[in-house]
Amino acid sequence: MLSRIVRRAARLILPKVEGGGELGQQVALDALPFRAETVIKAFLNGYFPMPGPDGAVQWRNPEQRCLIPINGFHVPKNLQRLVRQKRFDIRVNTCFEEVIRGCAERQETWITDDIISVYCDLHRRGFAHSVEAWQAGELVGGLYGTCIGRFFATESQFHRVRDASKVAFVATFEILQAAGFLIHDVQFMTTYLDQFGATEMPRDEFRTLQMEAMLHRARFRLPEAVVA
Repeated sequence: MLSRIVRRAARLILPKVEGGGELGQQVALDALPFRAETVIKAFLNGYFPMPGPDGAVQWRNPEQRCLIPINGFHVPKNLQRLVRQKRFDIRVNTCFEEVIRGCAERQETWITDDIISVYCDLHRRGFAHSVEAWQAGELVGGLYGTCIGRFFATESQFHRVRDASKVAFVATFEILQAAGFLIHDVQFMTTYLDQFGATEMPRDEFRTLQMEAMLHRARFRLPEAVVA
């Protein structure tokens, strides 16, 4: 059952864009202020935010959507060995804002101050999560993403110690598998994602699976096997 904020978002956005095609959906989203509810409305319609060169938020819904099958996640052998060595302490949602700011700490970034503010609000409302890699009591890597029902979209990763974000990525899949998530959206194909079994899916097919996933509850938390 959808939470109150998702139900309200659906009422506000879906009737406006139904049958309007991609252009109609873009216009409807562009007319809304950029805030937590707007991000949820966008995801309910298959979109995700990606600021353009001027920093203004643009809404993307590519014809081919990249995802990694929950049960088809491939861990390269060298990364398997690293995970078994337990060099990193994996935590969830202990310092979300520090994670998203870590993801923004690069020469070129799409993670603007507006993105940080809105996603911290999404986190407070339970719709954004961080998976963190700690070492010697310090945050050294991790990722954050959007979560609605059994749908999770990884938005960005960072590391301050080599391979820390990769270990956090593996832990994310253990979380998704243990909780019965249906979709892990990674949006665009890259060589980095390809090594983990990423695949592309036509937009309409992806939307069908996405809507099904969003209608079911799930708890985003570390399974005991990861905590141990």
